[in-house]
Amino acid sequence: MKNIRWGIAGAGGIANKFAKAVKNVHGATLAAVASRSEERGRAFGEKYGIENVFTSYEEMASSGVVDAVYVATAHPFHKSCAEIFLNAKKPVLCEKPLCVNADEAKELAACAKKNGVFLMEAMWTKFLPATKLAIEAVSDGKIGEAMVLSADFCYRTEKEDEPNLFDRNMAGGSLLDVGVYGLHFASLFFGENPVEIKSAAKIEDDVDTVMEVLLKYESGAIAKISSATRLSKPADGIIYGSKGRIDMPCFYGASELTVAGDKISAPMIGEGFEEEIAECCKCIREGKTESDIHPLASSIRILEQMDEIRKQCKIHYPADTKE
Repeated sequence: MKNIRWGIAGAGGIANKFAKAVKNVHGATLAAVASRSEERGRAFGEKYGIENVFTSYEEMASSGVVDAVYVATAHPFHKSCAEIFLNAKKPVLCEKPLCVNADEAKELAACAKKNGVFLMEAMWTKFLPATKLAIEAVSDGKIGEAMVLSADFCYRTEKEDEPNLFDRNMAGGSLLDVGVYGLHFASLFFGENPVEIKSAAKIEDDVDTVMEVLLKYESGAIAKISSATRLSKPADGIIYGSKGRIDMPCFYGASELTVAGDKISAPMIGEGFEEEIAECCKCIREGKTESDIHPLASSIRILEQMDEIRKQCKIHYPADTKE
């Protein structure tokens, strides 16, 4: 089995989680990190025993020491950073959301297609054993007809601790940060094409700090998605059916679920990133340019939903304006 040598673009908080996870995936190694800050890159490299440390993404892209790259930059830089590696024929796993808006995502998908290179958004929830069991339970009719879904991902933080989340120039706000998980979760059970979207938000500094979204589907099913950076809620995902319900504590990173009263354990390999890394490695070895489980069309459709939600709530980012 070909070993996939990973590089990380960016050395922030989320990059640390990826670096830890790679060590748990058979057939994957962490070979390089690139950071615009030499000091941060060196510190990151020493922390995880990374041999190759670069001070530019372009340098890592042309180095020949990586087979794939995880893009862990801030939201507004996902597209430009990923393009550097795609144009260098390097497969890319890009942190969620894939881009700031759907237009950017379509351009990035076109770049991957032009270069014949693998590209996937890092939506780890889709690859977890618990998620797969929930999908099977609904498909098998274990709760009858699935009719209503709720998914809450809300936490409280402060501007001084997470400044990007409160900065419109950095595409801040709860929707792109954590609301994206609930929207993807709902799509697994009700599809990616709601016929109606209604949203309301609490806005601070031109970004959403609390967001509530209702989606209605052609079948009549309804999903309620909550996200917040100013308040905490239990991160529960619940699917209500005509004959029962599925409960998933911490739905975006669930390790267990209860189906119609039966509790089922569904442990992850590590902390959740491992399954999506393994999927990427598998696709790359097989010469695929997309994941069958999480194709680019799914990422684009969810971004289209978020574009509509932001439009309704009058949330606008610099990336939404074409130069």
